[in-house]
Amino acid sequence: MSFTIGAYGAQGECPAPPPGNPDIRAMGYYSDAASSVIDPRLKAESDAAAKPLNDFASHVTNSADAYARTADAAAARCALTWLDAWASSGAMLGRMVHVNNDQSDYMRQWIHGALALAYLRTQAEATPQQRASIEPWLRKLSSANLAYWDNLKHKRNNHYYWTGIGIMATAVATRDDALFKAAQSIFRTGVDAIEPDGSLPMEMARKRRALHYHDYATAPLVMMAELARLRGEDWYSYRQGALERLAARVADGYRDPAWFNAQSGSVQETASPKASSGWVEFYRLRSPDPVRFQAMHEAGPFRDPRMGGNLTFMATNGIVSSAN
Repeated sequence: MSFTIGAYGAQGECPAPPPGNPDIRAMGYYSDAASSVIDPRLKAESDAAAKPLNDFASHVTNSADAYARTADAAAARCALTWLDAWASSGAMLGRMVHVNNDQSDYMRQWIHGALALAYLRTQAEATPQQRASIEPWLRKLSSANLAYWDNLKHKRNNHYYWTGIGIMATAVATRDDALFKAAQSIFRTGVDAIEPDGSLPMEMARKRRALHYHDYATAPLVMMAELARLRGEDWYSYRQGALERLAARVADGYRDPAWFNAQSGSVQETASPKASSGWVEFYRLRSPDPVRFQAMHEAGPFRDPRMGGNLTFMATNGIVSSAN
């Protein structure tokens, strides 16, 4: 196999996939009760622990991007080979080790989303054997991630919404109606939480990072709505288009964070749109007021493996490219 895939693979070769680990051991890195102040030492340890998972997600989504961009089936085959390897080994289906919080569970939720989207984007090239391996694995990851939320002590904040990406992408890829309904429930929970002023109370509690976490919480809601469009459904209209209030609040906050400063009781950290802020690439095409999102759009292009790869490209060409 050979194709162009950015930093991965000499001359576009597809390297052998790293072994999958059933267990995940990650850790939290905030030092205050509001989870607004990052401890540099813990952050470094967390990044090191998460690196194998993040590297895997980056490679697979890079492959999916290459396939979408060039229609070169070799790129898709590389992604599918890697996904099949982890599916066959039961990666991420073991023990979630809790060091100082539930970061291991969150990592599984994020990486599941990345890999389910990569599979959806390359599924057209999958062999029957790969489908028979990868799809049950994605369903098992969906079940494991949904089970985490059976514990009512877990706050259904942005982490809950991010779980929905993997559930929704798996549902669309495997035509699983039960998972589709589960993802819809997650989406509605997120939109139901939006206040008349466009805020999310649990994200406002993040003090100096309130703007960041409003942005971060918007991303999975928009991605789920976009995936629903692949099934011919309009989730943007739910609750009279309440998602517009949240999206607009974020866009306005990047222009002037004064409102977030006042409402959170803390001066916001200096921030600009990046990575998962790429939800704006889709949303500006759906909003009744697209000009409001122009400044965020101009901060792109955006790429986030946890949202499937190159968001700027996907917004223009489709999550599943029609050319493929």
